[in-house]
Amino acid sequence: MRLRIAAFNHLLNQHPAIRADLALYAGRRIGIVLPPLDVQGVITDDGWLAACDGAPEAILRLKHGVALAQVSGRAPDLADVQLEGDSDLAANVGRIVRQLRWDATEDLSRVVGDVAAQRVQGMLRGLLGIKGEIGGRLLGNWLEHLREESPLLARKDSVEQFVLAVDTLRDDSERLEKRLARLEALAQAQPRH
Repeated sequence: MRLRIAAFNHLLNQHPAIRADLALYAGRRIGIVLPPLDVQGVITDDGWLAACDGAPEAILRLKHGVALAQVSGRAPDLADVQLEGDSDLAANVGRIVRQLRWDATEDLSRVVGDVAAQRVQGMLRGLLGIKGEIGGRLLGNWLEHLREESPLLARKDSVEQFVLAVDTLRDDSERLEKRLARLEALAQAQPRH
């Protein structure tokens, strides 16, 4: 776990402003899960993450769609993030952590120098730029196929309509039950001839 915390703190080290925002939640225990990786700890007064005992107060569970969205340069879908525990803490920490970006060029420059790192970055952008865009489009098309053509995934509006229909049916059946109970009570109250 300490290695994962160190890697997370390395990202935070590249973003002092984000660390300052995170420091507002000093003393709170959080967990961030992106299977198979997870990191848990307590936020320090300086905005770092430190190892601690006890369960996290809030957990952000991220699906792999979050990582794909980061790579393709788009915002992740809300369905790709699940908040557990203290929802206010999880939402606020999620908003802060969402701003983290790994500056690989900075890390590479420590090994090969600034000029070589910039060249490698430019070369990779040239190679992966179009591939990242194509990958994002393929992912979008695949998700649309799963929702529309082969309904393995439900569309959000379809789920909302279904939930509304179930709620309406439940309310209608409760009203019907109450009416039947009143009619039965009236029938039993009236004298028989």
